[in-house]
Amino acid sequence: MIVTRALKLAIYPNASKLDAARYTYERHKLYTQHFLTQLYFAPPGASFSTRGMGQLANKAQHKARGMISAHRAATKATNEKSNIPQANFVGCPAAIEVSKNSSFDYWLKIESQFSNKKTQIPVKSHKRLNSWLKRGYALNPTCELVKDKNGKFYAIVFVQMEVAKATPKEQSLGCDVGYTNSVARSDGYIGPNTSKVIKKNRARDAERRRQANLQGKKHKSKSVKSTLKQLLDIEARRAVRVAQQNGWNLVIENPKVIANLSSGKLQGWARTYFAKRCYELAQESEVFVWAVSPAYTSQTCSDCGLIDKKSRVNRANFVCTACKSAFHADVNAAINIALKGTASLLTVVSKRSGAVKALAVSG
Repeated sequence: MIVTRALKLAIYPNASKLDAARYTYERHKLYTQHFLTQLYFAPPGASFSTRGMGQLANKAQHKARGMISAHRAATKATNEKSNIPQANFVGCPAAIEVSKNSSFDYWLKIESQFSNKKTQIPVKSHKRLNSWLKRGYALNPTCELVKDKNGKFYAIVFVQMEVAKATPKEQSLGCDVGYTNSVARSDGYIGPNTSKVIKKNRARDAERRRQANLQGKKHKSKSVKSTLKQLLDIEARRAVRVAQQNGWNLVIENPKVIANLSSGKLQGWARTYFAKRCYELAQESEVFVWAVSPAYTSQTCSDCGLIDKKSRVNRANFVCTACKSAFHADVNAAINIALKGTASLLTVVSKRSGAVKALAVSG
């Protein structure tokens, strides 16, 4: 299995190269929109001649075909009306290679609309890219030239590494993402208090804003999500590392189901982001990830299985009204997530190969 990661790199063109890159980027965008319009009304698999238009048009048609395919799949899944997709944000195909006789690390090469030669733009590496390369990733020679909303150009490069495909194990580690505690796990671990982190971030931001106003300067507020991302990244790494060290599966809340559950916008985003990060990190660590619906996991007793919302005494405590078992509420939910995951995983695996005879919950 090939694991791919995308990174942003700054480019350093001179005035003439920037003009050439800007023209090529806009030309590719126009070509893409042209083929989107043509292919939208054409039968599947159709193609149009690009004779005399150059390689840029060929690449634009290939991209447009992929966009149409994804658009039709999304339309079929949502059962909603559709129209011609708009090429508002489209990366221009480019190539990247190591620089040998320059102070810059790489050269970005894009098609030139003014000559037969490609435009070469110098690019510098950064610590994050170097870190991926040291970990065994290889730089893909194919990349994209992209323009952000402020009109600034940069390169999107891709690093890849082949890893073994993860297989189901006999034990599972369940994770529950909440507002009070960032992440609770079925092994009893409880993460930092999210609400305290948010309040601390807002208080710090307010103080910086006050100091900036006193000095007559503008202060750019830091998004709460930026702070939560750092926290959830740490928790995702911890969960994947624990699962890897103990040879467990990692069971998380299904991000596709989360959107349909009644939870706050910030909490719903945190659940989805945590699940996404777990998927990404688990690929590299060869940890098997399984997603389940979190419905009723906070109201179910992990000992006797009774579903009763009255058992949830408050945000922190769970006391079963039937068997009187007491848990930390989020840990109880994490155990239920793990139980759901192991039960559904056992069914799927037994149908496929029967290799796994019994699965258990960690903790």
